Amino acid sequence: MTRRGVGTGVAVVVLWLAARLLGVPQLQVVAVALLVLLVGAVVWIAVAPLRLVVDRRIQPATLPFGGRARVDLLVRNTGRVPSPPAWLEDAVPPALARPSAYRLPVLAPHRMLDLSVELEGRHRGRFTLGPVTATIRDPFGLVQRRRSIASTGVLTVEPPVWPLPPGAPLGGASGAVASGPRRATVHGDDLADIREYVRGDDLRAVHWASTAHRGKLMVRRAEEVTSPRATVLLDIRRDRHAGTGPASSFEVAVATAASVAHHLGARGRGVTLLDRPTRDLATPAPADAWMPTLAALEPTDVDLTALLRQVATSAAGEGTLIAVVTAPDPQELAALVRAGRGASSRLAVIIDAATYAGATSADPAAEHAIAGLRAAGWRATRLAGGERLEDRWRDLLGRGGRGRPAGTAEAG
Repeated sequence: MTRRGVGTGVAVVVLWLAARLLGVPQLQVVAVALLVLLVGAVVWIAVAPLRLVVDRRIQPATLPFGGRARVDLLVRNTGRVPSPPAWLEDAVPPALARPSAYRLPVLAPHRMLDLSVELEGRHRGRFTLGPVTATIRDPFGLVQRRRSIASTGVLTVEPPVWPLPPGAPLGGASGAVASGPRRATVHGDDLADIREYVRGDDLRAVHWASTAHRGKLMVRRAEEVTSPRATVLLDIRRDRHAGTGPASSFEVAVATAASVAHHLGARGRGVTLLDRPTRDLATPAPADAWMPTLAALEPTDVDLTALLRQVATSAAGEGTLIAVVTAPDPQELAALVRAGRGASSRLAVIIDAATYAGATSADPAAEHAIAGLRAAGWRATRLAGGERLEDRWRDLLGRGGRGRPAGTAEAG
């Protein structure tokens, strides 16, 4: 019953009592007339045909962040008599838009009507659209009836992918690697830099022009061989993230992983995403193949140390290893360092979660982790609330992200 119907029912009672108390029979007539009207509205709603079927189409069903999708609702009257006018309301998650309401006119038997709306992918995630609720009212608006029509669909919004500056630090923290072969080459195109001769260096790598220029023996430092594999390790622990909405530390971490994966994938790297321990490691794939997984991620309880142990003892620890993690404790930091020992290149983006919840100063644990990782030969940087990944990536490319060669020092 609508508010108007409730008001009519109250009026019936008041008029009837007033007629009895005041002795005015005309008020009784009005009360009876209103009561008949109210009962008639109830009967009309009870027998009104409402045989509607709704087919839903979502184009496209997967959106890049900020993209738009068209949702079409094909409403069909399957009854033998015309359907009454109705309001259709489509349940849409608040993250995408307000619920969509449509005025449905009288539909003749077996006739169809196409209704559409555009949705914008403003939030990452997998969203269920529907069901549709049909509401009909009697001609006087006294009584209404609602009916849920099963018509659902799923819209996937991928995480944002932020463009990163050209260049990728894929050659280790400072030209040294923890393990793996190196090329003994004397071709200029294969050189990372030139350094002073150290006893034990291959004399075939002596760079005579630099030796003559500097007055001391200089050798070419051969560029390391890197695997085409790139592993992105993402911290999804519920209790380590802070903030709400798209600006939360969790959403920023997911977007960082997506951006780094695309950046490396564009440079020919097959990417493996790891967010929890697993029995079988996924085969490296193009970055786009991981977007549905990243779109559906939710914070959960994960044993990060167990995941890092798996990385350290598997092929995931080879090639390029990129860790997108919140500030690790000492045990986790030691496990992270061990996980990167077999990698030819090691990068870490430390998400300073406290700054996404209003903290104005850096988390000491994040600063300690960065220092420890750099000492172990990693490139590491801190990403705080309000900062752009683009700027932090420049830090990784520059001297700010460099540490000493692996083996000179190690955290944990």
